[in-house]
Amino acid sequence: MEADWQLLVDSWQLELEASGYSPNTLRTYQTALRSLAAWAAEHHPGLAPTDLHREHVRGWLAAVRRDASTAAARSWLAGVRSFTKFLMTEGEAAADASAGVRTPPPGEPATPVLSVEELRRLVKACQGTAYTDRRDAAVVLVLLDAGLRLAELAALTVEDVDLRGRVVRVTGKGSRRSGPRYRTVPLGVKAAQALDRYLRARRRHAQADLPALWLGIRGQGGLSHDGIERILHRRAAAAGIRRPTAHQLRHSWAAAFRQAGGSEGDLLVLGGWRSRAMLDRYGRATAAERAAEAGRRLSLADRL
Repeated sequence: MEADWQLLVDSWQLELEASGYSPNTLRTYQTALRSLAAWAAEHHPGLAPTDLHREHVRGWLAAVRRDASTAAARSWLAGVRSFTKFLMTEGEAAADASAGVRTPPPGEPATPVLSVEELRRLVKACQGTAYTDRRDAAVVLVLLDAGLRLAELAALTVEDVDLRGRVVRVTGKGSRRSGPRYRTVPLGVKAAQALDRYLRARRRHAQADLPALWLGIRGQGGLSHDGIERILHRRAAAAGIRRPTAHQLRHSWAAAFRQAGGSEGDLLVLGGWRSRAMLDRYGRATAAERAAEAGRRLSLADRL
């Protein structure tokens, strides 16, 4: 990123941090600005952020939709809007360059869900008694039972786990200024048992005194987001299935919950969503299967 961009982006980031934006939002917004700055450098060399116009934002947005996805365009535009409004508010720009730029409508969900057979193979690939086996089995089963976001899973501490009650206390996404939202998510017997086995193995870890629930090996401390994703990729390779992400497992959890007859209201609470719009996106992945099952169950001819 060029110096004139970096200077103003740093100032904007301070404003976001002072306003209490979550770390996840900050990362997304930073990614958006890096994308915009790279696009500007390629298509309009020498363009300063204070010289941005609506046409520039629209051109960049079209490129993101073409080269990345509609979902990325929707998410990143929010970051660019925040930046251009900041420039206007701070007197660095005469107008908001994102004003009048429409947010792209949501597209159809592109995240596939894993089949029950694939999930069974993923769980089986974590079998073993070594420390990493116990840890990875607990990671996978907690994801499948609680449907946590990657950031929520990575942020879990030992104190967040209540084995007796078979629940985990989750620090979820918060609003811009109200801070994080907390919820308690139940676990099934198998996930609780996997966590119990992992916690017993964790007590012998050299860094067992750290608060982070998930510990790496060779003195790495708590697992990062990337570390958890690498666990999923490694175990998926052993299971002979395509590389899943934590987000894909969250989709699979939500789809399976609805497939099993779970209510939308319960799913909304357990998944930590505020809006039914996101719930609809997750449920759409298996809507046809649910409809087919209902059709067979309610067959008029079978009832004659």
